[in-house]
Amino acid sequence: MYNKKSIAVLFFYFFLLIPASYSHSAGFAILEQGAGPMGQGNAFVAQADSPSAVFFNPAGITQLKGMHACLGSTTIIPRVTYDGPDRQHETTLSKVYVLPHIYMTQQISPRIYLGLGIFSPFGLSTAWKGDWEGRYLGTYSSLKTIDINPNLAFKWGDLSASVGFNALKADLTLKKRLLTPPSLPDGTEKLTGDTWGYGYNLGLLYHLNSFWQVGISYRSKIRLNVDNADVDFDMPGPLRDYFPRTKGSGVLDLPPSVTGGIAFRPSSRLSLEFDTTWTGWSTYDEMKIKLKEPVGPPGNKKSGITQPKNWKDVFSYRFGLKYRITDNYTLRAGYIFDHTPVPGTTLDPQIADSNRRIYTLGIDCQITDKACLVLAYSYIDSSKRRKENNVSPGLPEGLRANGTYEQKVHSIGLSLRYRF
Repeated sequence: MYNKKSIAVLFFYFFLLIPASYSHSAGFAILEQGAGPMGQGNAFVAQADSPSAVFFNPAGITQLKGMHACLGSTTIIPRVTYDGPDRQHETTLSKVYVLPHIYMTQQISPRIYLGLGIFSPFGLSTAWKGDWEGRYLGTYSSLKTIDINPNLAFKWGDLSASVGFNALKADLTLKKRLLTPPSLPDGTEKLTGDTWGYGYNLGLLYHLNSFWQVGISYRSKIRLNVDNADVDFDMPGPLRDYFPRTKGSGVLDLPPSVTGGIAFRPSSRLSLEFDTTWTGWSTYDEMKIKLKEPVGPPGNKKSGITQPKNWKDVFSYRFGLKYRITDNYTLRAGYIFDHTPVPGTTLDPQIADSNRRIYTLGIDCQITDKACLVLAYSYIDSSKRRKENNVSPGLPEGLRANGTYEQKVHSIGLSLRYRF
C-alpha cells in the first residue's frame, strides 16, 4: 500500500506542477474543474458530494463532514484546422495547457459549512502561425482567469443552500498582423492588459428521498473593465512614427449561468445524473477597444477598434454515471452536447467555435482510508464550421480567412482528494 500511495502522489504532482496556461471550452467557459465530475460528463450539480462541489454547486458541501481538500489539474491538448477555398490548409500551433484547481471545505457546525475554491472558470488561447491566411484577423489570443471563490452553506433537514463571492483576476493578450502597402512588410499589433472583476454565486440541493436528489446552481455575470492596457505596434520604417505605443481600454462581460440537475441512485453502487446549463452569452455583444491616442497615417487615423460579436444565449446538456466496482475503485462515464453561442455572421479564427459532442471516462482509486486519486479523460468532437463573413470590412476578400474550421480536443484530468 505504501508503494501504491507513493506512485500515485508523484504522478499527481507531475501534472500539478506543469506551468499553467489556458484553453477554451464552449464559447470560452471552462467546466473541467475536477476530475471526478469531468469523468461523468460534468453532470454533478445534484450529486455535489466531493470538494469540487465548490465550483459545481456549493450547497453540496453540507454532505462533507469534517474537513476535506482537493488538489488537481486538467491538461488540455487542442487543435483547430482551417481549410480555405483555394486548398489552403492550416493548423493552430501545437500547445499543451494546464488548468489547476484547489478546493477546501470545513464543517463549522451540524448546519453551517465553509468552502473555498481557486480555479479558472473562463479561458481562451488560440495560436496560429504568423504568416497564415488569417493573420490580419488574429495570430494569438489569450484570456487567462483565476477565480477566488469563498462560499457559506447552510443545511436544514433535507434542504441545503449556499451563497458565495467571486473575485476574478483576468489577463488578456491579443496579437495580429497589420496590412501595409504592397512594397512594405506587415506590421504587428499587440494588446496586453489585466484587471479584476467581482460577482456572486448561489446554490440549492434537496434530497427528495434515498434515491433522488435535485440541485441548482447560479453564477452571476462578472464585468471586466480593462482601463490601462498596453497597445504596442511594430511597423516598417516609413510607418513607425504613425503608430506610437499607447494605452487602450475596454469592457468584457463574462456571462451568467444557471445549471439544474437531477440525480438518481437506484442502488448503493450506481448513480445517474442529467444536467442542463443555460449560459447568457448575449452579454458578449461586441469587442470594443478605445485607444488613448489615435494611430495611423494622416487622413486614416483610428481612435479605437470595434468588432461586433452578437453572441447568443445557449443551453448545454450533460449525462453522467458513476459505478462503484469495488470498495477501492469507481468507474465514471459521461456525454455532453454543447450548443455554440457564436453566430455565423461574427465567427472568426480567434474562437472558431461550433456545436460539440463530448465523451468522457474516469476512474477513482481509493489509495488510503482518507485519500482518493481520480483520473479522467474527455474527447471533444466539434462539428465543422464554415466561415463566410466579413468581420473586418477593410480587408480584401482573399485575406478574410473564409473557409472551413474544425476543432478536436483531448483532455486529461487528475485530482487528489483528502479527508482530514
